[in-house]
Amino acid sequence: MAGGSTSRRTGRSAVVAVPAFLVVVVLTAVLTLLPAAAGAGLLTACSGGIGAMMIRAVVTGRSSGPHLRALSLAGGVLLTALAGAASGVAVLVAPDVLVAEVPLPAEIPLVTLFFVAGAYLPAILRPHQRRNPLARLRVGLDILGVTACLIFPPWLLLFSEGERRGASITALIFGGGAAAAVAVAGVHAIRHRAALQWCGPGAALSLIGLTALVIGMDFPFEPNAAMAALAAAGAINVAAALLWHGSVRIRPDVRPIPPAGSEPSAGIPLFALPILASALVAVYHLINGGGLDTVSIILAATAVMAVAVREWTSAIALRRHADHLTDQGNRLRSLVFGAADVAMVLDPDLAVRWQSPAAARQFGLSDQDVLGRAATVLVHPDQAEAVHAYLTVRMVEGVRSPGESIAVRLRDGFGRWRETEWTTSGADPAEPGRTLVVHVRDVSSLRDLEQALRQEVHLDQQTSLANREGLRRAGELIPDAGAMIVIEMGGLTAIGDVHGPDLAEVVVVEAARRLRTRVDGVDVPARLGEARFAVLTRCGAVRAHLLASQLLNALTAPYEAAGTVSHLSAWAGLADLTADANLDEVIRRAALALRSVRSGPPGAIEWYDEEMETRLLRRSTLEQDLPGAVSRGELDLSYQPIVELPGRRPVGVEALLTWRHPTLGPVSADELLPLAEDLGLLTQVGHWALHQSCRLLVNWRRQHESLWLAVNVRPRELVDPAFQASLHTAQEIYQIPPSALVIEIAEQGLLQARDGQQQPAVEDLAAQLGRLRAQGIRTAIDNFGAGPTSLSRLRILPIDLLKVDREVFGQPAETVQQRGAVMDVTVALGRRLGLEVIAHGLQTPEDLDTVQAAGCRLGQGDLLGKPMPAEHLEALLEQHRDASHRNR
Repeated sequence: MAGGSTSRRTGRSAVVAVPAFLVVVVLTAVLTLLPAAAGAGLLTACSGGIGAMMIRAVVTGRSSGPHLRALSLAGGVLLTALAGAASGVAVLVAPDVLVAEVPLPAEIPLVTLFFVAGAYLPAILRPHQRRNPLARLRVGLDILGVTACLIFPPWLLLFSEGERRGASITALIFGGGAAAAVAVAGVHAIRHRAALQWCGPGAALSLIGLTALVIGMDFPFEPNAAMAALAAAGAINVAAALLWHGSVRIRPDVRPIPPAGSEPSAGIPLFALPILASALVAVYHLINGGGLDTVSIILAATAVMAVAVREWTSAIALRRHADHLTDQGNRLRSLVFGAADVAMVLDPDLAVRWQSPAAARQFGLSDQDVLGRAATVLVHPDQAEAVHAYLTVRMVEGVRSPGESIAVRLRDGFGRWRETEWTTSGADPAEPGRTLVVHVRDVSSLRDLEQALRQEVHLDQQTSLANREGLRRAGELIPDAGAMIVIEMGGLTAIGDVHGPDLAEVVVVEAARRLRTRVDGVDVPARLGEARFAVLTRCGAVRAHLLASQLLNALTAPYEAAGTVSHLSAWAGLADLTADANLDEVIRRAALALRSVRSGPPGAIEWYDEEMETRLLRRSTLEQDLPGAVSRGELDLSYQPIVELPGRRPVGVEALLTWRHPTLGPVSADELLPLAEDLGLLTQVGHWALHQSCRLLVNWRRQHESLWLAVNVRPRELVDPAFQASLHTAQEIYQIPPSALVIEIAEQGLLQARDGQQQPAVEDLAAQLGRLRAQGIRTAIDNFGAGPTSLSRLRILPIDLLKVDREVFGQPAETVQQRGAVMDVTVALGRRLGLEVIAHGLQTPEDLDTVQAAGCRLGQGDLLGKPMPAEHLEALLEQHRDASHRNR
């Protein structure tokens, strides 16, 4: 296949070479057979092929430069080719025809000259070149001088003593000016400089060739006219090639834009060569006996004057540029002397050839200590080899990588080791050979600051324990085996409020000291919040639990400071370190375990488990949704009848509160009321339940006058003045007699009040119950027997009803007598104290037999009637009313 490709390429080359050879042979034959003037016109027409190539490059998208420029220049080339072809044909067909006394072969390129200049000038003069006034003046003087130099030789040789023909003079003046304009614009170009330095001289050469063609055709009988026309035709083809290269092959800005006033053509007159050529022509003319006419003298004077003025403006520009460089040098010198970084120039052996003055100021290194010595001598011995390799690579490869640095410990002039950072920036511009510029920056303060910031980030400033970020960092170094202990301390706020924040800070610092001294060296104590600490330990579950207990004992011991003794309480939550959880997740789990015991007694410890998280997630959801549940109508009341056991007649009802949560379903009062109490919503919820129940009780009592309502009340709600006001308001609005209301308080509430668990004292509850009895409202203790309530406490509590829990009469026993013995004692005690006993929680016929055998008159439970909506209760009451009427 490779041989086939080579054969095809060889065949195509042969096919292309044969037509090209034929074209050269035919063109040579035509030029030999035709008159020289006609041959010059046809040779000019050959440039049209180059113009067609330029247009094709634009159409196919292969033009590197702007398309409009290439098309404009191609148009000028094609116009020139057409003019040459027409002029050559006119020489053959109508050589003697005159147009306004101008031979037709000369008139055609003369007219075309104006159109070609109109095509070239916009293409070369765009884009606009930004220049200062002096630069614009220099460009103008160059155009004027080059124009004078282009006109002077032809004028001196042809028109100073010979016949002056209008067509030739017009072409000479206009063509010379246009050629000078495009040549100067191309050479002086700043923007698109690479392309215009080809296109400008090419366009100027094309205009000069076309002008020479006009003059040659205008003097057909001059002996050298035909040779001039042929030379002009050759120049036009060369110019077309230059234009094609500059507009199609060269990218406009392939070279960097030079600073203003520093471009290569700005320092010398552009027309140095044209004026030298003009001088040689003048000398030749004078030697051959010619003279200078007035126009020649004016042109020469103009050129000389342009040179003089141009040199004067160049001197001004150079002086300004020198002043600018001096100012820049002064600024650079001040920057070098005042710079914090030290610059060093190294030779090929990595010896210091020069150092900036900042070396003495920053590091105390004098030139005598540094110059001529290897740079690695100043480096710490442990780093000398690495620094030598770093500098060698950049010296050999010439890498300019200011972003790549190396940390180096440098010995200063006082023998101290300083933390520095070295970077390179290539070779020294003053010595572009094998040199290397090294920049040395003192980063000792930066490293100290980084260390301080690192401590700031990872340590608690008050206690010097690790903070959360430091604990997280320590967790990365500890394997997955271990535990996290999170401890919360209570009482710090009270100490600050009573004794001031200074003493509270002293207590926190002492607590941190105790924490630090009671953990192993491999364990990490940390402070997570104002009153929350943590310990990351490698101990197993048993030892971690023991450690947590020891820490709680240490942290709750008395704190003696500033003549006062302070006490704190503490709780702990623990979680295992596992591979599937990061440290933040472990801390969160331990915090959840802590939250589960935070409301319990001080000193409690709890481990995290998934069920706990489910419970806490449920509670969090309820906490978020309970506010507004009343206004959304999500609370509901059900009613359970309290009946006389002998006749099964309802004598009272108990209002039971339920929350119909939209996602979690029904929430019972046992879960709802403590949550409402914690959120401060107990008053709102209790007010709604009381008024809703009283509104229904009014209607029920119209048919059952002796029916009474029992309402459950939390201890904190009972002593709240808002509850008293709500109760009084309900009685007034619904006209309910006090005897129709029973206020129940659970036995568990009495226990909490006795233990002081953020509940009112028993004495306060007793006083409030006494006030209710004084108003005629009956009181009751609910769930009696479910807790260790002292029987003697019943004697001092102002209560009317005693609701005995099923724990008393429903426990399994060997005989019926044993099962009912406790109930017998309870009923007998209630009668002695004047209390009405209600058997609460009847579920089976055996329960009913037991309580009736004990002499209990009232009962409540699912056996007698489950909690039901108000409509069902009304139907039950109506059923018993009808039965009562029938018995009568």
